[in-house]
Amino acid sequence: MDEIKVMPKPDWVSWDDIHEVILAAHKKNIEKGLVMNTTTFSGEEIKEYLGEDGRCYVAFCGDKLVGTTSVRIAIGKSWYDKGKKVAKEGLTAVLKQYQGLGIVGEMNKCRDKYLEEIGVQMFVGDTPENNTIIRKLVADNGYKEVRYFSASHQNHFSVCFVKWLEGCPFSDKYIQRRFNLSKRLTKIQYKPGKIERSRVLSILCRGVNKVLEKIL
Repeated sequence: MDEIKVMPKPDWVSWDDIHEVILAAHKKNIEKGLVMNTTTFSGEEIKEYLGEDGRCYVAFCGDKLVGTTSVRIAIGKSWYDKGKKVAKEGLTAVLKQYQGLGIVGEMNKCRDKYLEEIGVQMFVGDTPENNTIIRKLVADNGYKEVRYFSASHQNHFSVCFVKWLEGCPFSDKYIQRRFNLSKRLTKIQYKPGKIERSRVLSILCRGVNKVLEKIL
């Protein structure tokens, strides 16, 4: 096998190339319906999603594009990241025959140099609830699960996890309480795919959530 090379996405790699690698790497999950919103983004949608401050990283085996990951930069608006400069991880994919070679780790090292330069304060990501491998991996790397949710066009519930780079300002007990509350409210309000169970339940849940935001 040729040497694996990792780098920021060069101009001669098109956004459509990135799109094709993501689709190929996630083919089995897509067939099962385990589709994250960004997985099926077109090349142009990926570019727009990342914006000016976002970055894409790629991995090559010889001349073949075999992996990619991206990071989107934003200012947090939720209870756990409000006012913080946040790096939203995602669009990560490695072709099946190249998995297990540490490619994601090498791409993340390349990405982290950029995040250090711009002073990111938090990492944020999400994964399907039943993706126990990723949930254990991020927990072992210092991430905390902070929110449970149902996204449009997904036939599963998901969890959002974060890592505070300047120290977590909340206790584990408080974080767990917020996560459990979001899980209860989400399951009362929605079926997978962000399908409302009933209009009345949705109104009640939104009201409860507003009250909790003020109390907690």
